[in-house]
Amino acid sequence: MPTDRPYDRNLERLLVSPGAILSLEKASELLPIAKRDARTWLRQRGLVRDLEGRDVVVWADVIAALQAPTEARPKVLHLRREAL
Repeated sequence: MPTDRPYDRNLERLLVSPGAILSLEKASELLPIAKRDARTWLRQRGLVRDLEGRDVVVWADVIAALQAPTEARPKVLHLRREAL
């Protein structure tokens, strides 16, 4: 399935089964960030596994990592400008 447009990539991501075993390259293409950043993100979280010398990713692991609670983010204060 071509992934030239973001819509196509989003649709493809929805069609991937959680049990799918993907190459690192394919998994990085499906994430909504740059491929290089996606590969780094996958590796930093320990989601890349070795299968007979090939880097693979279990898509269920990616879903679980994205659903895990994140650290509390600092609140950003938005200051309203007063009309003079």
